[in-house]
Amino acid sequence: MVAPLYMLLLQCAALSASSSAFQIAPSSLQRRTTSFHRCDKSWNRQSTTIFFADSNDDKDEQSEPPQQLMDDDNSDLFQRFLSPKIDDPGLPLTDVLLSQIVAPTFQLYWVFIAHAPLPSWARPISSYFGEAADLAPRGSLLAPTLIHGAGLAVCWLAGALAAKSFERDAFTLTNNNYDDENSGNNLSIGEKIRQYDTVLLRLFQAGAFACGILIVSTQVDLLLEFKRYVQFGESEETDFRLLLASVEVINDIFFEAVVLSSWRILHANFMSTPTNLTR
Repeated sequence: MVAPLYMLLLQCAALSASSSAFQIAPSSLQRRTTSFHRCDKSWNRQSTTIFFADSNDDKDEQSEPPQQLMDDDNSDLFQRFLSPKIDDPGLPLTDVLLSQIVAPTFQLYWVFIAHAPLPSWARPISSYFGEAADLAPRGSLLAPTLIHGAGLAVCWLAGALAAKSFERDAFTLTNNNYDDENSGNNLSIGEKIRQYDTVLLRLFQAGAFACGILIVSTQVDLLLEFKRYVQFGESEETDFRLLLASVEVINDIFFEAVVLSSWRILHANFMSTPTNLTR
């Protein structure tokens, strides 16, 4: 009687153990499922982050300046020549007269003082009429000077338009203190030079553009003269002509720069007075 009872107790214990094991298994399965869901959520978050990052990159690529902005810049460049802003109506005429008459005349004076040969463009009118003395009047260099000076004036005028040198910022001082009587004397040399920043910058820009046009036009003149492209080392004749053209271009640039720079600086000082600023 005791043995069957003992066997019954052992079976009950075995059943209880198996039921407890069966109950533990679902909890572990649920944990694995939960961890799988967490991994899935984290993957979704990463993929979402990557997706948004790619969309932002696309927006950054689309935020680049379109072709319309480049067209606007080109139209603004052409407007400098077609419809320029001129705040001083007499300034273009004064620049043209200085570059056409004054600068070439100073160059001829320097040639006569230094006893140097005349430039190729200063060919007297009498040379076109032979050796007759009565056809060589005084002032025979006037016409060649005006003709050559007209070309220099065109170069400078194009450079001044390209650099916006006829706007008020190009011929007025920056941070000027003419309201105070003694303020100008209290400025240091560096501060006085900084007042000419815009004036000198526009002057250098216009001069660089004008020099480029002068060099290109000289190359075209040599091309039309020799009917081909020439360079140093071909012959003595071409070397002499190229050296003469190079010296003449350097002299033109030097005298034009001295005359126009001096005029522009004086004009900037004059236009920066209180009376002229209020005009």
